[in-house]
Amino acid sequence: MNRLLLPKRYLMYALLLIVLTLLAAPYTLPRAYATNVSATKHNLSISGPGLVKAISETRICVFCHTPHNAVSDVAGINIPLWNHTLSSAVYTVPDKTNPQWAVLLSTPQNPPDGDSKLCLSCHDGTVAIGSVVNLGGGAITISMQGTGAGGLMPAGAANLGTDLSGHHPVSIAVNNSLLTDKLQQCSTGVVSFQLCYPTTGQPVKLRPTNNTYNALPGAGNKGGVQCSSCHDPHTDPNPGTTMFLRVGDKNNTTPLCTTCHVDCSGTCP
Repeated sequence: MNRLLLPKRYLMYALLLIVLTLLAAPYTLPRAYATNVSATKHNLSISGPGLVKAISETRICVFCHTPHNAVSDVAGINIPLWNHTLSSAVYTVPDKTNPQWAVLLSTPQNPPDGDSKLCLSCHDGTVAIGSVVNLGGGAITISMQGTGAGGLMPAGAANLGTDLSGHHPVSIAVNNSLLTDKLQQCSTGVVSFQLCYPTTGQPVKLRPTNNTYNALPGAGNKGGVQCSSCHDPHTDPNPGTTMFLRVGDKNNTTPLCTTCHVDCSGTCP
């Protein structure tokens, strides 16, 4: 049988092409993220469309992420190569002793963990927006414009402060025990809604938390409610209206809320 023999240099070229293709593949997703985030207020580089942005820094992702010397986890929860300096604040969180939260079954983690801790590193207004863990080999505060005093988040809706008692609880575990207890509240007329898991494929997501409910972890991989359950920090199709929400907008939050909150007379999907 005749075999086609190729010169060794051709084989080397083919191998090099395969290696370069494999190396390029992991960067596809970050490029997509950069394309999405570049048109939002979370683009804090000098090219950003918002009032709060860098004076000269051109890189978009560096305010939140770094490929080297990143904060690798928060209390055992893996985080995405995080670069922004974390807050050390302690918060006022929703509490069932407050009449506003009388029917609350969960006890929110304080301070919040996981993705919510990342969001609050800017949005609690205690850490300079330009403060990063690694840029050029060390910690630095990037010079910004449009910030409040000390480079902090300026006053306004985006500055949540450290009193979170008027916001939806975050860093709470969601598991079968919680769903059962909420259904029991339905049967006694204490509440008008039950809780359901977001279905597969829904934009709303359960995200990891170390918190528990009835001493049990959240469903799946410590699944619970975090800021990122309802908000996608990389995408805001209609700034000022969509508010980084995963579904719906500020004028119609029903599709968002009813992903998990279903009328007591209904059934979970």
